Amino acid sequence: MEFKDKRILITGATGGIAYEIARILSREGCKLALFARREEKLKEMSEELTNDNTQCIYKKCDVSNREDVIAAVNYMIKEFKGIDVAILTAGILIPNPIQTFDSSIIKKSMEINFMGIVYFIEQILPVMKKQRNGMIAAISTLPDKRGVPGWGAYGASKAAVSWLMESLRAEAKQRYNISMVTIKPGSVETPMIKDYHRVGAVPASRAAEIIVKGLKKEKKVIQFPLSQVLLVRIQDLLPPSAYDLIPVELAKGEGYPEVKEE
Repeated sequence: MEFKDKRILITGATGGIAYEIARILSREGCKLALFARREEKLKEMSEELTNDNTQCIYKKCDVSNREDVIAAVNYMIKEFKGIDVAILTAGILIPNPIQTFDSSIIKKSMEINFMGIVYFIEQILPVMKKQRNGMIAAISTLPDKRGVPGWGAYGASKAAVSWLMESLRAEAKQRYNISMVTIKPGSVETPMIKDYHRVGAVPASRAAEIIVKGLKKEKKVIQFPLSQVLLVRIQDLLPPSAYDLIPVELAKGEGYPEVKEE
């Protein structure tokens, strides 16, 4: 797929990976619709990315608010008359240690990381069905099969994304010629993980290059970096008894907040 003249929707647009994706696409001559919660940052991005070949519009949007999502998609349809590609990246990362296990953290994570994607797919699918083509790409996470100590809220919400995209992929393609792409990044250097030192984290600019290249090739699953892909595959093969021997603090990673027993 070539992106020239394509109408591309990006959520979480002010975040590290999404911002770098938008920068790459602005050089491709597309029409960009950027959505995020930080309106001032969106305005700055729009001014930066608009050029002779690229048109860029934006609108403030809380992906966990269905009415915001409906308004965002309607705005893009009004301006661009359709949607060719949707890249759904909005997400949060909040630790949820067992010592202070908190259902509200899981609820918030599911509302933004999972339902935020569900709401957009709900609004985008009818548009792409009518067009009989399109691509929807959503960010999940590389370790989406085995739980990671301390990161249950994030992992559960992202695993749900993987399941959803997998369940829609074949039917969307066969019935409506819509490609469903699951993006599974490992550790990426973004503001979201700035407080957590993750070994082998790749720069957001490099992550964006990999994602855009994968979308152009119309890959069904985009996962990276290779070293972490291999490590996760090995971990997925371990029986529970062996997996549980991995030191908890090592699995949580450096920078995980210290928690005192209540």
